[in-house]
Amino acid sequence: MSSTAYCCANDKDSHVFSIFLRNTRQHNDLSQEQLCLHLREQSSLFYNLDTITVSRWERGVNIPSLAKQAEIVELYNHELVDIYGKDNEFLNECTKLLALPINKRKSSHPYYSNDEYIIKDINNKHPCFHLILAMILQYEGNPCLSLEQIDAKREQLSDLNISVASAFGGQIVGHCLFIETTSQQVLELLNFKISLQEMTQAQGVGRSNAVLVLSSAGATTQIENSLMSIYMNYFVRVKQLTYLAISTCDDVFNKKLNRAKLVPFKVKSISETKKKVDITSFLISRSEVMANSFLLKLSVISPSKLSKVLAVSVKGK
Repeated sequence: MSSTAYCCANDKDSHVFSIFLRNTRQHNDLSQEQLCLHLREQSSLFYNLDTITVSRWERGVNIPSLAKQAEIVELYNHELVDIYGKDNEFLNECTKLLALPINKRKSSHPYYSNDEYIIKDINNKHPCFHLILAMILQYEGNPCLSLEQIDAKREQLSDLNISVASAFGGQIVGHCLFIETTSQQVLELLNFKISLQEMTQAQGVGRSNAVLVLSSAGATTQIENSLMSIYMNYFVRVKQLTYLAISTCDDVFNKKLNRAKLVPFKVKSISETKKKVDITSFLISRSEVMANSFLLKLSVISPSKLSKVLAVSVKGK
């Protein structure tokens, strides 16, 4: 079955999904009844779908859940992130996650009080790469993430992606660490069969189909969300990536993911130097990312959009 590229309609009151569904059905020369039968055949989510419901969806009378939207859009070779990323109303909702009012930006950092900050990518050629990586690994405290002789392993760490948020004077107020890898290596690390060092040594073996987030933190919710948008947008832009995995022992971040209705894949308790550490991991499919409102909103924020939002919001304008 052929597909059609999404395009905006003149009806500004129509919901973005309603426009997509109507245009796609008409492009494929289907009646509402034929579309209904096709959806019922393709997915158990639509086992009791009827033409009245399809009509209501197209007219925007009501809209199906994001899970159903994602399923329908994928059947026609599209993704929700591409559709919603062109909707101005949805983009405004996304930027609200980053442009919080100053009086709502509660800082957890002892020396940071909502000052202006910037976000930079730090690669393994950066002179401070090994120092920042060591700081992140120490902050995270995850036993699986230890790397011995970080500086000596610089070339092997080229696949690690680090983004750092820094305020006046270079004070670091947030960071994220992630790596593109394979689902097999993700499962091995989440099941504590390999370490980060072994994972970096094995890069290049097999086609990458997953992003593994190893640390993500910020002094304020705004900074946290800004950093999350970096790896979320990275994930959705690379179409071959089908899994997003997160493995941290940061209770604050894990609670944030729980509030976003993400269910842990595994929680493992490890004793480290007389201290018990709970490592929580999440394993999320690409479809589940599209069906999660919070993750979808962060995913559509490209680096260029992020820069524009921060240029205004951090100054409280």
